[in-house]
Amino acid sequence: MQFELTDNEPEQQNETQWVKWYDSVKVTGDIFTIPASKMVFKDNDQPVFFIFDEANNLGCSVFAAHHPNAKFTDSTPDGIRLANAIGRHFKLTGSINADDLCSAINNADNVSIKVEKTEKGRLWSVVETAPAKKGKK
Repeated sequence: MQFELTDNEPEQQNETQWVKWYDSVKVTGDIFTIPASKMVFKDNDQPVFFIFDEANNLGCSVFAAHHPNAKFTDSTPDGIRLANAIGRHFKLTGSINADDLCSAINNADNVSIKVEKTEKGRLWSVVETAPAKKGKK
């Protein structure tokens, strides 16, 4: 047997297209949905959830805190609303953290994150989506 080193360069991947979900939910009745194949939480400068639809190279960010220069800070940040929606959907109880929420999404099959503009504000939820249909043989 002869072992040879090869150049294993990673496959060229398409760059993630970032979607501004908030542009889609401006008036009552507007809905934005993104399949959640992966979710990551970062807490560097601002706590933020990143939701990815890996099949379509899409991503969006949802901040869990108000911007330091925000004029209006009376409402609950959307990232906290998202966290609550994930907790409700997966029936998480007790003390949970962002890693628990991300694990719940990352270990789930066929779920999407949905935000709907209602008369009372933005309503976040996790919805089950139908699995892709397989062709008949």
